[in-house]
Amino acid sequence: MRKSNLDALFSRTRQAVLTACLLQPDKWWYLSDLAKFLKVTPSSLQRELASLSAAGLLEVKREGNRVYYKANIIWPGI
Repeated sequence: MRKSNLDALFSRTRQAVLTACLLQPDKWWYLSDLAKFLKVTPSSLQRELASLSAAGLLEVKREGNRVYYKANIIWPGI
């Protein structure tokens, strides 16, 4: 079976995160809510969210102990 270009570039989890965030660009996702929506464990998302936010693809907002993520629709460097 041949991999798609997206499969070669991004893990399935990363693709799912980007898809969810880009299809609802105004929504701030809390880690456990996003994990439930994607049907994955929160621990499997933590690295992906950290990586995508470090790259500037996701915005991060902290409210107390909670961290929220949403698509950064104005990507840096573009």
